[in-house]
Amino acid sequence: MAPNTPPDSSSSSTITYTSTHANSVVLDKLQNSPGGFYAAMPKLAYRAEFFAGGRDGNILVVKGRDDDQEFITRGVFQISRNDFYFTPDANFDPANIFHGRLADVKLNCRLTGGRNENFKFSSDDFPAVLDNFRAFERLVPSKKDYETFSVIYDSLGHRSIKLTHNLFEVKTKDNVNEPDATTSSIIPSDDADSDNSLLGPEFNMATWPVAERCKGHLEDLISTHDIQPLPAYDENHNLIPPHLYESKLKGALVEVHMAFCHHRIAKSKRDVFNAILRELIVLSPPSAMPTSPFKRRRLAAGPCTERQYKGKQPIRSSGSSS
Repeated sequence: MAPNTPPDSSSSSTITYTSTHANSVVLDKLQNSPGGFYAAMPKLAYRAEFFAGGRDGNILVVKGRDDDQEFITRGVFQISRNDFYFTPDANFDPANIFHGRLADVKLNCRLTGGRNENFKFSSDDFPAVLDNFRAFERLVPSKKDYETFSVIYDSLGHRSIKLTHNLFEVKTKDNVNEPDATTSSIIPSDDADSDNSLLGPEFNMATWPVAERCKGHLEDLISTHDIQPLPAYDENHNLIPPHLYESKLKGALVEVHMAFCHHRIAKSKRDVFNAILRELIVLSPPSAMPTSPFKRRRLAAGPCTERQYKGKQPIRSSGSSS
């Protein structure tokens, strides 16, 4: 199975998530299928520990296993429309000195509790998810004078989880003929020889749809790096092409499978935690943006509220004369 084939699920057929059974079907998959833990399960941190020096930093693994298996958490979330950088270039601007290098770009977005009545457990369980993620971070002993950068963001009382994805991977002799880090966790072992060359032309690094200001920087990376498309699938379990990331994902209700890692940066005295995307499936597409009757009005035609109520008896105050 190539990376652009549908992800494995608890059912052999495509699930109709708009059905009345959507809640129980998806929740059962999250709670009971192998390969991960439901993010709202009580006291998840007791089952986890950090493995030092992993590929993505100090990676969270399942405690007590000899094979150091990644600790995958999963749940249903709403992708926030705010701070959305799951775009082909994460809005990278080479003129901004704070953006660093294109090679180091991480796509990212914010996850919140769901707002879909069919998946009410998503909003109900979100506080428990946040508690577990805080507990993961407390597994790392704090160090004096170090600043902690959590995966949990609090803006005006609204908490969210920052989800990240590395867009590029450095080419090495070891990964030239191996699946990339993005797809390796979603390709069965009997398809270990699959790689991004099996994807369609829209996923090719040479034609990756970055902004004009990034194209020269992208060309410089072709010989040294591999592109890593988002492991994000639409409602029909088709891999989402990069030019549709924003329209398909911004504001969508999604099933997310993620890893958890930690970096201790001695130079800047920082403890940085990241929730890393491993797989994402759209359960419900983004809702339409609110409309306004004032949006397309013609200013020269006069007040549009008067035209809407033309011919109707005006409402007068009690103090006005008849």
